[in-house]
Amino acid sequence: MKKVNNVKVLAFTGVLVAMSIILTRLVAIPIGTSIRLTVGQTPVYLCGFWFGPLVGGICGFLSDFLGAILQGYAPNPMISVTAILAGVLPGLFRHFYTKKLEIWHVLAVIVVHGIVGSLGFTCLGLHMYYGTPWVVLYAQRLVQTPLLVALNTLLVFFLYKSPLTAMVNKSTMVKNGSVNVTDHAK
Repeated sequence: MKKVNNVKVLAFTGVLVAMSIILTRLVAIPIGTSIRLTVGQTPVYLCGFWFGPLVGGICGFLSDFLGAILQGYAPNPMISVTAILAGVLPGLFRHFYTKKLEIWHVLAVIVVHGIVGSLGFTCLGLHMYYGTPWVVLYAQRLVQTPLLVALNTLLVFFLYKSPLTAMVNKSTMVKNGSVNVTDHAK
């Protein structure tokens, strides 16, 4: 067990929230009224893998909430659940691999998130708020989701395997901290 510097985890999480907002809101390709091609959830996935489900979920929620407020519209609670799950699922799944992260681990997390989040909660939220027919939502998302699953899997895996993870782990670990976590970035 290693001790974590909570201030540095908070700082890293803030940077990941900002990155997610920028990638989701500014670096996105809008397709129609309810589809955006974006890798804005990549920082949230990484937050979940690095810091666990609680911090990952908070990162996802803040990214969605602040991004919606900055764009001038009310957050959709169902879409917020999808954003929260983007951080929670990697944190929960990381307990299933103890030696090293493989690409199929990342793929499994992102596929589950795509099915439950994009095809589930997000479609429900868009249908409830805007009345968009289910057929239209699923037709659009059945094209979008596999593309984003593939792209996010590659980005998350290679960023996690990069020296970035070692730097995050090294800078957040201290001799006397208040929270115990295990090191999964081998």
